[in-house]
Amino acid sequence: MIIKRRDLLAAGLLLGGAALGALIPATMTTAHEYDLGKLTIEHPWVRAPKDGETTAYFYAFIHNKGDTADKLIAVKSPNVGTVTLHADATHAVAAGGIAVPPGQTTTLSPESGHAVLGDVKKINPVGWGMELVLVFEKAGEVTVDAAVDAPDALHAHDADALARWEKDHPDGYKAAPAGAHHHDHHDHDHMDAATDASKK
Repeated sequence: MIIKRRDLLAAGLLLGGAALGALIPATMTTAHEYDLGKLTIEHPWVRAPKDGETTAYFYAFIHNKGDTADKLIAVKSPNVGTVTLHADATHAVAAGGIAVPPGQTTTLSPESGHAVLGDVKKINPVGWGMELVLVFEKAGEVTVDAAVDAPDALHAHDADALARWEKDHPDGYKAAPAGAHHHDHHDHDHMDAATDASKK
């Protein structure tokens, strides 16, 4: 089940915390943060394929709050033909998986490790979500709703990249994909600010 962050906030105002808890899957702490044992997957997102292409890229923050190392060993979706895990921005293949050291945050981004989603058969438009299953060597599996961002996005919810995409795709939001929810880019302004600050 994919839940939009804005829907959760509205539900919280109407139902209160206790009732809201019954609506949220056990693995989800917010609409864009997912717990799996000692791991927390934060802000999962996908850089959409360029027009006419079928390759997308998966990124996220993976926090390992435990004292045992783990590895991201697979990313699964029925709409993706192949997945290749890369250890860093040089596209070095992470044959055994992407390391998730204990007590640290593993950042998957365009400038670091990431997953290449090849032969994408179907993906929702930019601004919507894409359901993916992340598989860890020790922690197991968790399903996440990754935000679909523009093909040239530098980080999750890149407003500049979204504006360029919207200009080139004026009809991009006309039809809502079945079962999907729109991701509000303004919900993550705090994360964008943190990303910008880390570059200074």
